[in-house]
Amino acid sequence: MMNRSMSLMNVQEDHNQTLDEENLSDDGAHTMLGEKKKRLQLEQVKALEKSFELGNKLEPERKIQLAKALGMQPRQIAIWFQNRRARWKTRQLERDYDSLKKQFESLKSDNASLLAYNKKLLAEVCIYISKYICVFI
Repeated sequence: MMNRSMSLMNVQEDHNQTLDEENLSDDGAHTMLGEKKKRLQLEQVKALEKSFELGNKLEPERKIQLAKALGMQPRQIAIWFQNRRARWKTRQLERDYDSLKKQFESLKSDNASLLAYNKKLLAEVCIYISKYICVFI
């Protein structure tokens, strides 16, 4: 009976911890249940994108400068850059996949053409061999 009550307490603690983790906003601050995260303003996003284009790695000084200039917390800036790098990497992987897929399709087509040409040459060789054998019979 003691083990059962302990496991129920553990499940309940895990559930409470999960609820706490779900209530974290992007900047790591707790939000109230049902409260929406504050979205960035268009000007902030444009400035962050421009800064990202200059360099996708964020030095501490630059993070603090951006935070002050945009009226954001340095942690928000760091998380935005981390998320943006993840999106960039995903897009890059998709571009690489598309490029490799095109190369594969091209090679596959070339291979099919070469196999057909090889088959044709093999048929010609068989004809010449059969003619050569017939001459000596």
